[in-house]
Amino acid sequence: MTTHDTPPTAAPVPAAPATLPATAPASVPGRRLAALGGLALIAGAALYTAGIATSPPQASESTADYIASLAADPALTQLSATLLHFGNLFLALGFLAVPGLVRGARGGWLALVGALLATLSHALVSGWVLFDFWTMTIGLELDPATAVAVSEAVQGGPVFGVLSMLPMLNLIATPLVTVGLARAGVVPWWLLAFAIVPTLVMFVVPFTPALFASVAAVGFVPAVWFGVAILRRVRAERSMGV
Repeated sequence: MTTHDTPPTAAPVPAAPATLPATAPASVPGRRLAALGGLALIAGAALYTAGIATSPPQASESTADYIASLAADPALTQLSATLLHFGNLFLALGFLAVPGLVRGARGGWLALVGALLATLSHALVSGWVLFDFWTMTIGLELDPATAVAVSEAVQGGPVFGVLSMLPMLNLIATPLVTVGLARAGVVPWWLLAFAIVPTLVMFVVPFTPALFASVAAVGFVPAVWFGVAILRRVRAERSMGV
């Protein structure tokens, strides 16, 4: 008698769901972080401007006058340094969210490189301004000549000199971000003027708190624009359930 082996029955394969959930759980933290980044840019610009506005006035750019100005009003010095510290810290964190505005390859690398340079620059300055507490203290505790000698000795070190130059990266950071986002169609090209002109003005006019705070406020128009654009993008994605 001939027998026929019955082939084993394959296990049933579960059918794929017809539709995926409208919002993947992993996208929620990403949206929240992006929103926090947008808020950080706006808050950082406001705090930084307030920090400049409350900077103690100084008679000249000399080391002696700088130390004397910080020591003359310790409460104002500490307020200004704290505002500048958190302003730069929030800006450093906020710029990390900016490259997410680009959809596609056009302008993406420029926005990414510029955002990373801006983050590095503002992070360095956030720690740098805390140096004002030390400068204020030597102005209070030491005679003027000794305070100047100590300050110049600290700043004369080669590592200190290199570190003091790194925040200058921000001179190209915001323009790079603006060009990248403009190429991607996220921001208008005329916004580039706000990323360049105020910085040039600060190099040619003497420091006064009120004037520099006004110029800084104008210079932060791009950062605030980026922050608002991020918040709008997050709101739009939330409303579409993406």
